[in-house]
Amino acid sequence: MIYSFDILFSVFIASTGFATSWIALELVRSLGWRDVQAPGDEEGVLRRGAALALTAVIGPRLLLANGYERWRHGTVSLPLYAVIALIAVGWSMCSGVLVLQAAFASGYFLA
Repeated sequence: MIYSFDILFSVFIASTGFATSWIALELVRSLGWRDVQAPGDEEGVLRRGAALALTAVIGPRLLLANGYERWRHGTVSLPLYAVIALIAVGWSMCSGVLVLQAAFASGYFLA
């Protein structure tokens, strides 16, 4: 049996993940992050790690926004966009769980 609190908690987790991805994207944009690289310039390990972590956090927002734009221009069909949206929701739930676990582990909510 599925309780209404389970559904509400799932929505809360997904919205936490989406909010995290949106905040991270706006923070990175305000810091001026650009992935443009000069020819012959190699990426360092730290830059690759930062780019990977950043992509893991902002992925759901990018999937929804880019998928929506492609759907509006006719590049992506509506069923494919629905699959993209479901993947984005699942991804945001995973990142939402990580954010909430980090918040609870910090001890901020225990005081």
